[in-house]
This record gives sequence, structure tokens and C-alpha cells, in this order.
Amino acid sequence: MAIWNRKSVLTEAIADWQARGLLDKATAQQLDADVQHRAGGTSFRQILVLLAVVCLGFAAMSFVAANWDGLGRLTRVGLIFAAMWAFWGGSLYLSMRGHHKTAQTCTLGACAMFGAGIMLISQIYHIQGSPKDATWLWAMMTLLAAALTLSVPALVLSLALLLIWVSVPPNIFSSNPPLHFDFPLYLLAAAALAYALRSRFAAHLIMLSAWLWFMLTALTIVDQGSMIMLKAGLCLAFVFLSAALWADRNRRLLRGFERAVILYTIAFISVTIFAWHIIARHDSALIVDGFTTDIYLLIALGSLGICWTAGIIAVRAAHPNAYDLIVTPMFATLAFALLLISPDHALMAQLLMVGGAVWVIRMGWRIDYRQLAILGFFLFAAALLTTYFETIGTLIATSVFYLGVGLLLLLGVFIIPRLSRSKGDRS
Repeated sequence: MAIWNRKSVLTEAIADWQARGLLDKATAQQLDADVQHRAGGTSFRQILVLLAVVCLGFAAMSFVAANWDGLGRLTRVGLIFAAMWAFWGGSLYLSMRGHHKTAQTCTLGACAMFGAGIMLISQIYHIQGSPKDATWLWAMMTLLAAALTLSVPALVLSLALLLIWVSVPPNIFSSNPPLHFDFPLYLLAAAALAYALRSRFAAHLIMLSAWLWFMLTALTIVDQGSMIMLKAGLCLAFVFLSAALWADRNRRLLRGFERAVILYTIAFISVTIFAWHIIARHDSALIVDGFTTDIYLLIALGSLGICWTAGIIAVRAAHPNAYDLIVTPMFATLAFALLLISPDHALMAQLLMVGGAVWVIRMGWRIDYRQLAILGFFLFAAALLTTYFETIGTLIATSVFYLGVGLLLLLGVFIIPRLSRSKGDRS
């Protein structure tokens, strides 16, 4: 499923099918009319209302920042509360009139005024509190408002506030980023709401927020001398990938968002392996144990067991994604073996990254997911550039590495078509 507008994708597909003679003109016109009627989307007027509400919210917060020297305290509070309840009233009125999307935007305006009210009251009465706590309160109330009014804009605002809350240190004297292990609970609540609202945009923000939080937290713990979260994350990511590949052709559980999960999971795996490689090159003492401790071996073997089970069942059941479901545990096994045997070996790490990039490109081609293929090309370029700037021993060794990769890829050009024809696979 494309990230961009579904209406434009369907319109282009209908035009392409008509041009290739797969649809007659009358059927194409009928399908196009149905798409135009059902796709809905957001009108330009609704976009203008959204932009206006955003500007009003910034105006209110800027008004607070100006101290309002010419107004009394009660007048200031009254103005903010009047504006907030005006937005709530507008949301209720528009909802009753059937203008639900515009009503959702008014809910966003009410939430923005609530945040301005928090800042105003703390400013007027000199409340000694942390801006971080105020941001958390604003985010929670906005998330509650989004749940009560089913407002997508308010949900998006709450996600943005949660990211700010995670990123802001407790005080100006704090040097280390804060660790918020309760953040996934808030994301789960937001994910349930996004699922109910069928909001793909909110779902993308939730996935980005989840991976960003995980990587920042894992790297912070690495800085404190532990690889526990990075290792566990890599194991769980392969399980996530197998689950997403299994659900890809049965788009009911995530309502078509399975391929986006595949994309984000592969990006996460790539960043994790790259981070492991960088740490191994510059601070190998941190990963001298690899996966040799009992708890890490248990997590790794457990994830491999799940992935191999899913792959074997997929092959026996002739699942449409059986190829990638069996390659996933193979790649995971290879990755864990290399990280266990020689985590700081540059050549092995580069081969792993290049091989993984080629697999991602092929996966994108097999399941007809353009964004995944683009990600694979990006990962391939990043792996080659990393090799060029780090070098494998000497520049001659690096050139031999490039030569070997090129010859292997050319060899695959002749081998893969033979294997594909023998299995009836044209991808």
C-alpha cells in the first residue's frame, strides 16, 4: 500500500489498464467515477481550516509569551478559556451538522488552547514546575480528547507532544537523555485509536516514534556500558519481520498497513546492524561477549525458532511470501553467527550489509512494493560508501571487495533466472 494518496494511485492504475487494453472505455469511466465518489479525502476548505487553527494556536501561545502586560490575570485566563470553549462548541456544532472532519480540526484548536492555558497559568502564578511535566499533561489531555471526539488531528498533536516529552531532559543541568520505558504504553493507546480511526498517517507517526524511541534508548544504554537493549531489539525485529510478511497477503488484521510495517522493520534492522558494526569498530570491549551470555542466547534462539517455524510452515502451505519467510530466518541465523563469532570483522559486516540490501531489493520486486525496493537501493549504496570510507585493510583489499561483490551479482543474473524458471517464479 502506497504512502501517498490512495485516490491518485487508483486513478493512475485505471488509466494504465485502459491504455493497455485491459479495460474498455465504459468500464474505465465507471470505475473512475466510483473512485472519485468513494475516495473522499480532505477538501481544500478543510485544509484551510486546519491551517487556520494551527495559526490560531501559535497566536495564542505567542500571546502568552508576550506576558500580556496590559491585561489583568483573570482577563488573560478568561480569554484563553473562552477561546478553548469556543473551539469545543464549534466542534460539537459542526459534528451535529455532519461536518466531522472540520469538527476534528476544531478539537485540535481546543487542545492547542489547553496547552496555552497551562503555560499561561504557570506563568501568572509562578508555578515552579518542569516544562517536561507540563508537556506530558498536555499530551495526555490531547490524547484523551482525541479518543473522546475521534479526532485524527488531535491524535497527531498528542504524538508530537509525546515525542517532545521523550526528547526533553528533566532539567537544563541534565547531560544524559531521559529513559522513558513507559513510552510504549502511550504508543499502544495511540495505536489503538489510530486503528479505530483508520488513520494511516497516524500509524506512520506511531511506527516512526516507536523505532526512534527504541534506538535512542538503546544507544543511551550502550553509552552506559550495556548492549542488552540493542541485542534484544535485533532479535525481536526479525520476529516482527516474519509476522509482517506472513500477514502481508491477508490484509485484515492491520487493514493494509502490513507492508509499511515491513518497511519500518527492515529499516530498523539495518540501523541496528550498522550501529553494532560501528560500536565493534570503535569500542569492541562493549561487545566482546557477543551473544555468549545465557540470556542473550535464549533470546536469539527463541527468535530464530519462531522465524524458522514460520518459514517452514509458509513453504509447506505455499504462502505467497514463502520465499522471503524462509530467507528471513536464514539471514537472521547468518547475522547472529557473525555477531557471535567475529562482531568486529569489517569484511563480514560489509558482506552482511550488502547481501541484506540485495535481498531487500529483491523482496520489493517480489511483493511489488516500490518503497521497499527503493529502501534496498539506498541500503546498498550506504553499504558500499561505508566500505569505501572505512576500507577493508587497504585500498587494494577494498577494490577486491568491490570486484568480488560485482562478480557475485553478475553470477546471480545467470543463476537466479534458472532457479526461478524451475519453480515457475517470474519475479
